[in-house]
Amino acid sequence: MKMNKLVLAGLCASAVACNQKPEVVEVDPNVGFELSSLDSSYAPCDDFFHFSAQGWLDKNPIPEAESSWGKFSALSKNNQIRVRELFDGLLSSTETAAKGSDAQLVGDLYRSGMDSLRIEKAAFTPIEALVNDFAGVQSVQEWLDAAVRNESKGVSMPFGVYVGPDDKNASMNALHVYQSGLGLPDQAYYVREDSTSQYIQEKYVAHIARMLKMYGMDNSEDIAAEVYAFEKRLAEHMMDRVARRDPANTYNKMTVAELDEMTPNLSFANYLAAQGISTEELIVTSPDYIEFVGEDIANWNPSTLSHYSIWKVIDGFANQLHHEAVQANFDFFSTVLSGVTEMQPRWRRVQGGMSGLSEQIGHLYVDEYFPAEHKAKIEAMVEDLRSAFRVRIENSTWMSAETKGKAIEKLEAFTYKIGYPDTWKDYSDLDIRADDYVGNSIRMSEYLTAENLAKLGKPVDKSEWHMGAHIVNAYYNPSNNEVVFPAGILQPPFYMPEADAALNYGAIGGVIGHEFTHGFDDQGSKYDKDGNLVDWWTPEDRARFEELTSSVVNLYSSYEALPGEFVNGEQTLGENIADLGGLTLAYHAYLKHMEGKEEPAPIGGFTDDQRVFLGWAQVWQVHYTEEALRFRLNNDYHSPGEFRVIGPMSNMPEFWEAYGCGNGTPMHLSDSAHAVIW
Repeated sequence: MKMNKLVLAGLCASAVACNQKPEVVEVDPNVGFELSSLDSSYAPCDDFFHFSAQGWLDKNPIPEAESSWGKFSALSKNNQIRVRELFDGLLSSTETAAKGSDAQLVGDLYRSGMDSLRIEKAAFTPIEALVNDFAGVQSVQEWLDAAVRNESKGVSMPFGVYVGPDDKNASMNALHVYQSGLGLPDQAYYVREDSTSQYIQEKYVAHIARMLKMYGMDNSEDIAAEVYAFEKRLAEHMMDRVARRDPANTYNKMTVAELDEMTPNLSFANYLAAQGISTEELIVTSPDYIEFVGEDIANWNPSTLSHYSIWKVIDGFANQLHHEAVQANFDFFSTVLSGVTEMQPRWRRVQGGMSGLSEQIGHLYVDEYFPAEHKAKIEAMVEDLRSAFRVRIENSTWMSAETKGKAIEKLEAFTYKIGYPDTWKDYSDLDIRADDYVGNSIRMSEYLTAENLAKLGKPVDKSEWHMGAHIVNAYYNPSNNEVVFPAGILQPPFYMPEADAALNYGAIGGVIGHEFTHGFDDQGSKYDKDGNLVDWWTPEDRARFEELTSSVVNLYSSYEALPGEFVNGEQTLGENIADLGGLTLAYHAYLKHMEGKEEPAPIGGFTDDQRVFLGWAQVWQVHYTEEALRFRLNNDYHSPGEFRVIGPMSNMPEFWEAYGCGNGTPMHLSDSAHAVIW
């Protein structure tokens, strides 16, 4: 298919206000993309995000119960309504579900969370045993014993363990030791000294004091300051978010004996034995921090540790307690941190806390809502994306033949999962009760912890899903070298069965390409075709790759999201590379799809190759509260939606050609600024 010029004249500001009269096709031009989403006061070559989205944003203000609102979030909320209908059906059913069945587990967990009268009457009673286990500990060892007893119940401590693939032997599971124990979302919140950070820190201390006073503790303000100081001390020694992105930093394999030498005042051998864990080797993800803990723990005050862990209990279960506790939790974590002014209804909050049964919920969802034919259509699109990627690698001008060969080997080894698992997990021995909301959470945490630890030393189960089938998302798993697309995302605005192929390739095709590209971003490119952390690049190719990625860092770091606050180009690098590659692959996969087919007539004033870009842009129509946008800048590895549109398109000659964006227009980056990687 030839590269079409813009149907609109170069100076035309609107798709419907042009003098040109493109051929009209007998289809509804709003199918798949509402033309009312456009705002003709923005020129597509100046600001494609607002050109394609401002009409929608104007008509869809952020609801008071949300911190942001966009097509992605609207789909997620609609999916939650579908799931609620399933749950309500379980509650109203006159049939008694078999003990341990998906219907019983999901139905009784939901019922226990919706029983507001019982929860209000119980107040803090459900967590009293956990609190009492930490009250009055007289030594560090007593505290550590209590912390180990309660860790599997969902009470966090300054470090933790989990079982997952060994990055350098991806077919086998290994034990990982990681940093943990903070109440704020990230260690950066504790170490930054700007006025906004100081405000959040002060509000957090006040929140701790409020919750402790509510529980009935005397001197709550003094205790809150003490707890915050302890968390800050931990945070100051933690690996930061950017450093954690590099798998070379987080892969530190050693024997338990070697770890104990590193932590003279903390025996990990004893810690693991107390949890029934037997292993000679483990992987430490934040060695400097763990070393600090292993030395400094001898100086920790038992009274401080008691107060800290009591806070961890209250904080960890706050959303499952009575309204006063839930409201206080909302006031800080939703209003202060994200700018949300209205609490979600109970059913949404309860549903949001049911992730432990994500696969069981997904099973119920797929049986009710997911058409089987969607799976085959997405599989065909995945193969188009793979073919497009193969050609892109082969035609790369910056990569040597040696590295190209290994890249193609990795691409060919990619596997994918679409819709739902072939085999569903059996949780029939999990004890979920209709009248014990907090107890359900504790038993579920213990069950899932035991399930995870049981994988230690065993081969990785590559059939396992790490996301429920009902979830609106997708992921790339480097250890399995696989891309996964749950049923939840395979609906508008990502996948639109009634819309033209161009929109679908731009939308769900862009997402597929995004996940493919994660296998070759600055992190994924460090794993080989078998999922092992291996350097398969020539040094020269790696250097050229890093030169290109530095251009991506610089580009995104120039985007000012709030006055004086910019996107963190290093933190978001992997996702930005994936967006750049994903949209490029989607466009070229669409060209492959159209090979041998008649070129479609324009729809709604847009040619088919223009509509590929509209498909991608529609997915990222979103706006945020100021607090939520700041939260995203601090914590998210993804750029805000606006820059997920502007960044990739301004880098793509295919976009410039499609929309007639000449040199000097904002959406056409200069040769020195733009980077074509994949």
